[in-house]
Amino acid sequence: MQNPLWSETLLEEMRQVGDPQADAVVAAVIDRHDVERVNEMMASIVRNDELVPADMPAIVRDYLDQPGWLPEWADRDLIRHGERFFNLHWPNIVTLLFCASLPSAYAAHRGAQVLFLTKRMTGQVHRRIFETAQFILDVMAPGGLDPAGNGIRAAQKVRLLHASIRHLILYKPRWRERWDPAWGLPINQTDMAGTLMTFSVQILLGMRRFRLPLEPADEEAYLHAWKVVGHMMGVRPELLPADVADAQKLAMAIFEREKGSSEAGTALTAALLDFMQRQTPGRLYDGLPAAIIRQSIDSDVADLLGVPPANWTRLLFDVEESILRTADRFNLAHPRSRLLQRFSFGLVSELVKIERGGNRSLFTIPATLRAPI
Repeated sequence: MQNPLWSETLLEEMRQVGDPQADAVVAAVIDRHDVERVNEMMASIVRNDELVPADMPAIVRDYLDQPGWLPEWADRDLIRHGERFFNLHWPNIVTLLFCASLPSAYAAHRGAQVLFLTKRMTGQVHRRIFETAQFILDVMAPGGLDPAGNGIRAAQKVRLLHASIRHLILYKPRWRERWDPAWGLPINQTDMAGTLMTFSVQILLGMRRFRLPLEPADEEAYLHAWKVVGHMMGVRPELLPADVADAQKLAMAIFEREKGSSEAGTALTAALLDFMQRQTPGRLYDGLPAAIIRQSIDSDVADLLGVPPANWTRLLFDVEESILRTADRFNLAHPRSRLLQRFSFGLVSELVKIERGGNRSLFTIPATLRAPI
C-alpha cells in the first residue's frame, strides 16, 4: 500500500516545485549579469576543485560560504557509521551506481529528459559519468560531511548547478522550446527525491541481489547519511523518508508512477553501456556490463531501457549462485559475490587511469577511503 504521505497528488505537485534558495541565487546572477554568465558559472563549478572558485560572483560566494548546511536532525554518529559502511564497500557501490542507480533513474521517462536535453550524459559521456561517481565518493567518504569536508562543498556545487540548468531551460529560448511542460519543472522535487532514493536504497537493494553482507544498522546509517546529503541538495523535508522501510515505499511510489520508455532513457542507457564496455579490458568479457545491469535491476526495466539480453557471461552468475547456495546448505564460510568484486576492482582501476589534462585524473579517490577491495 502506498504511504499516504506520498500521494499521487503530492508527488505530481512536487513536479512543479524547484529549489527556491538556489534558484534565487542564480536569478540574482542573471539580474546582475547575463545568461552567458550562468554558462560560465556552471563550467567553473564543474571544473574547479577549489573550495570557492575565485571567479564566482559575490552572491555565489556568499551562498557557498554560509554556515549551517547540515540539518539540526543530523546525527554525527550515524553519519560516521554510514561512512564506515561506504568505506568497506565503495568499489561495489560505484559499480552499482552504474548498473542499478543510473539505469533506474533513466527509466523515469520524465526525469530523464533534462539529462538528455542538456546532453550531460550522452555528450562527453565519460566526464559526466565520472562527475556523478566523484560526487558520491566526495559526499560518502569518511569526513566528507564534516564542516570543512569535500562532501558539503560538492553538494553545494551540484545544487547550484541544478538551479542553473533549471533557469536556462525555463528562460533560454533554444532550450525552452524543446522542453515539454508535461515533464514538470526541470530537476523538480519529485525527481530529486527519486534520484536520492536511487543513490541510497537502490544501492542497498542491488547489494542484496549480489548477496553482499548487510546489517540493518548499516543500512539505516547509510540512508541517514544520504538523507543529510538530500537536505543539503535542497530536497524538501516531506520527501525525506524516516527509515529504510519508509525509503523503499517512497522509492516505489515515485518509480511506479514515473517508469516508462523514452528516447531519452534508451539513449542514456546506450551511452552508459558503451562507457562501461570501454572500461572492460579485452574482448572475452564483452557483454558483461549488460549482464551485471540485468542482475542489478528487474528484467522488465532492463527491457524498457533497451539493455541487450545477457550473453554467455550470465552463466558466471549462475555458477556463482550455485556455489553460494551449496555453501549455505552446508553452513560453510564463503566470500559473497566474488564476481562483482572482481569487476568492481577492474572498473575502479580503469577509471583512475583516465586523465583530464595536465596529468590530473578525471576520477580521484579521496585519501580517506581504503584501497579498493
